[in-house]
Amino acid sequence: MEKKLILIDGSSYLYRAFYALPPLTSPSGIPTGAVYGFVRIVSKLLKEYSPEYIAVVFDLPSKTFRHETYTEYKANRRETPDQLKVQIPIIKEILKLWGIKILEMEGYEADDIIATVSKMAKENGFNVLIITPDKDMTQLIDSQINILNPITNEVINTEKVEEKYGIKPSQFVDFLAIVGDSVDNIKGVKGVGEKTAKKLLNQYGSIEGIYQNIESLKPKLKEAFLEAKDRLEENRFLVKLKDDIPLDFTLEDLKKEKADLLKLKEKFEQLNFKTLLKEIQKENRPKPEEKGKQISLF
Repeated sequence: MEKKLILIDGSSYLYRAFYALPPLTSPSGIPTGAVYGFVRIVSKLLKEYSPEYIAVVFDLPSKTFRHETYTEYKANRRETPDQLKVQIPIIKEILKLWGIKILEMEGYEADDIIATVSKMAKENGFNVLIITPDKDMTQLIDSQINILNPITNEVINTEKVEEKYGIKPSQFVDFLAIVGDSVDNIKGVKGVGEKTAKKLLNQYGSIEGIYQNIESLKPKLKEAFLEAKDRLEENRFLVKLKDDIPLDFTLEDLKKEKADLLKLKEKFEQLNFKTLLKEIQKENRPKPEEKGKQISLF
């Protein structure tokens, strides 16, 4: 039987959910918009995929190894709003009640944990589905690793990457290094946008290939790449996800545990998540053949 692992990029999705969804509050006045959006996607995933293995991965507020090398890394990023900060512990509490493992590590980003766990899972014969709206994760896609964008509900595989970006997933690190990323404060090659970057990577295969054929470039483009040569190596270091970080857990630790349905129901009632309560009630009603064998908590 095919083994499946779902990895949810908690920090990335939370941030987007916070800004995309209306500002809800609980009866006690706690902000709950991001919690609601997050719980909805988890509920949907459990319903659609029934994963035996699942984990949610979060960034920690501390700096990472990238900041040690490049102090300006992500310097342009806004501080996490207080209204989002207060929702993170609530989400983690719900996940634990749901029997879902939470992963986070000092010194590493959620992306690096996802890259390492995905590689380990792949080597052990798993198919991996990464839930993230973050395009940087595209570099991990291959025959066993796909991405589901929870914002657009689009599943992205190797073919979709080639169709959407015109390059292979294995070229994505070089693509990101060339075009840069203003959000992460990564300066790309001056004057080179996505269209030119794709064209060059299709023609020469990689950044190394571009420099091996530097004399073939038009003067302005040649000058821009020569100016950016040292910076591109640093860029690649910053955008390439580490897939070999030391983990203190095994794949078996990521097996979904039995949910504490009674406490989960109490929590949803506290937060006034009426729609979600109905969904949980529906999902956990005994099947006809199970009636008499177990008692529904709802």
